[in-house]
Amino acid sequence: MMEHTDTFVRGGSAIDGTTLLELAEQHGYPRLVVEYPDGKSRFHIAGTREGWELALPYLQRDGVVDLAYRTLLNPQLSEPPPLPEPPPLPEVFSEREPLVWNLLDGWFTRTLKPNDLEWVLIMLAYAEACNFPELTLPDYNYTIPDEMAGWLTAAQLMAGTPAVQLATRMLIAHAERNSNRQLLLVEG
Repeated sequence: MMEHTDTFVRGGSAIDGTTLLELAEQHGYPRLVVEYPDGKSRFHIAGTREGWELALPYLQRDGVVDLAYRTLLNPQLSEPPPLPEPPPLPEVFSEREPLVWNLLDGWFTRTLKPNDLEWVLIMLAYAEACNFPELTLPDYNYTIPDEMAGWLTAAQLMAGTPAVQLATRMLIAHAERNSNRQLLLVEG
């Protein structure tokens, strides 16, 4: 059985995860979308150092470090569309901030672009308004546990990717399905 390695050869020299991170740093840690060879899957990397550090183990696990490298060198293949405006806050927060926002550490504000941060804040507000439900994101093969800590972890893992938008839309649908917890949106 052949052993899986996390390196590939480029011009006679091996590229590993550490080298990929160094190259990402040289390119300013861009937001990147790595298209998988099957043409059906893609991996979104947030445009921050931490985003790249969080992505690396998954790129290595999936054996796509070389694809990330090639995409990094040819970023026009990977331009993610700009984020749309996030939905308004649930009405329950018209008079106060969501409590979960007080638990965010400096990582979020240091590393995320303003629009990415805004989406994370809105997602966490909806999660709190829905009492932090368990939520499965089938496209990402990821389930967010039904607890605040699980949502904070998910926010960090998903920040800067379309998974945040998807989770937010799913939370809004969850609220609409549960009429006893239905959220009214603040007119904005």
